[in-house]
Amino acid sequence: MIIQQEYNLILQKCREIPPARGMYLIHDYIENLLLTVLDFQMHNVAVEKAIAYYRDNRFNEIRTLDDLKCLLLKYADDKEGNTAAAQYLWGNKHWTRVSLLRKLVAYFESIGVTSQEALSQWAEESNFQDDFEGKIPGMAYAIYQWLIMRQGVETVKPDVHLIHFVKSIIHHSFTESELVTVLEKVAKELGLKAYELDWKIWEYERNR
Repeated sequence: MIIQQEYNLILQKCREIPPARGMYLIHDYIENLLLTVLDFQMHNVAVEKAIAYYRDNRFNEIRTLDDLKCLLLKYADDKEGNTAAAQYLWGNKHWTRVSLLRKLVAYFESIGVTSQEALSQWAEESNFQDDFEGKIPGMAYAIYQWLIMRQGVETVKPDVHLIHFVKSIIHHSFTESELVTVLEKVAKELGLKAYELDWKIWEYERNR
């Protein structure tokens, strides 16, 4: 639990760090699917290279959920097949991420989230416990938060950067949900979108 004195320290530090230079909202359905399975527990450079490979080599070919499904059907759902699919999609051998992508595609298709418009609406109306938790093994709270953040939902992603930032200020552990609640409150007090605060903390931590 974070007490008022600790909250004040976090607020002051957030006020001091510079605004974010980047913009991390994503309005492309396929890129959102790919980022959801790629952008966790992976170095930023590897994620950026994977998405750049998709944009440079597969963007015109894979624009819809049906396009992506057709591609995945060409490869067996095993290590060898998923490795080949990973190489084709994003130029690396992260085969376990293709396995997750198959499950994400199946889940979103089952609930009718088959376009960017539908994804944006789902992000606004969903909640983790009812609409994401346990739906795709291996995908937890932080991944959900990052997914809905990219659609413009006012929240933060409790990843290692934000966790380290807050822990360096208050010097003790806390839960992911506490982190989200506190930083959403800080953002409101600073007159920022919550995701804007997330971005500037992320850039600050990355550049330290």
